[in-house]
Amino acid sequence: MADRFLVSAVGAIIEVDVSARDVLFQRRARGAWADALYAGDRHADAVAVVREGLDDDAALSWLSTEVTIAALAHRRSDPVWMLHAAGLADEAGRVVVLSAPSGTGKTTAARHLSQRLSYVSDETVGIDVTGRVVPYRKPLSIIREHSAHKDQLALSSINGVRPLAEDLRVAKIVVIERSPDGPEEPRLDELDLSEALELLGPQTSYLSEGEAPLQLIAAILDATGGAVRIRYRDVTHIDDLIDSLLRTEARPIEPRAARPREQAVASTSAGAVVRAAVVDELERDGRTVLLRRTPLGGQVHVLDGIGPALWAAADGRSLDGLVEAVVAAHGAPEGADARTLVDAAVQELVADGLLLTAAPQT
Repeated sequence: MADRFLVSAVGAIIEVDVSARDVLFQRRARGAWADALYAGDRHADAVAVVREGLDDDAALSWLSTEVTIAALAHRRSDPVWMLHAAGLADEAGRVVVLSAPSGTGKTTAARHLSQRLSYVSDETVGIDVTGRVVPYRKPLSIIREHSAHKDQLALSSINGVRPLAEDLRVAKIVVIERSPDGPEEPRLDELDLSEALELLGPQTSYLSEGEAPLQLIAAILDATGGAVRIRYRDVTHIDDLIDSLLRTEARPIEPRAARPREQAVASTSAGAVVRAAVVDELERDGRTVLLRRTPLGGQVHVLDGIGPALWAAADGRSLDGLVEAVVAAHGAPEGADARTLVDAAVQELVADGLLLTAAPQT
């Protein structure tokens, strides 16, 4: 039916319902989604309905958002890392994943690199526990001057589109930073796990919903040699770096169990300090990475310095007990008062929602 069609989005099948609009809009919408159309025998997992009361440009732009929301919501509990990113694949199916906040270069990079690589997505790349990538070949969302809405264009209508390999596998996770003041020659920096999680956590959909989310992300990053960051000024200068990253030899991914913590049992003693509940945690290189559930999804916290010792010791101890634990782990500070330093760190972690203190009894 012309007024309804199916698209494949991050492994979900979404029915797009444009029946409320006229025939010209229906044709335009189908054309925009040409590269993501699904013709298999699966039934729709969810439905995205075009908004009424909007002009055609606005409705088409919002439709991309509605399809994305429906697909991500359907897969929210699956063991898939859904990263806000562009993805490009070589002929062998190796995928380089380029993550960045909205409006900072993903679509431009995807459009440029798709002249010689296969387009996977400019919005979300899904990576499962085996390293397999599920594509989302949505329309490119291209900024148009003097327009409040981005144009929604199938890549095949601009550059043509290269076919995807049957089996797509993640090769490298890249954080991209495009800036007019960036280096003329692109610069590549390796990111340690904590840095990567701080940057990639906010770009992950339903971060706190899946099973063992930090463990899954860490396993994928470890198997692909760790995340990297590319800083650049001109996207046409990043090709050689992208080619070298696509040649990364990925190792098998080793699944790991989640390490959630329930809130520690609070002491009745005034001022006793306990850990708050977290969804997952991991330790690496003297740092502790925590994933906390928030009203907006999930938030990654990286504890370093005396933070990991404080977190481990916050089982209902008093401030004096925490000072003793920190000094045992790190030694007494030179030229400073240990109690003052620990108290300041505790207050910071309380403000972040990671530690809780028992209120004085009346």
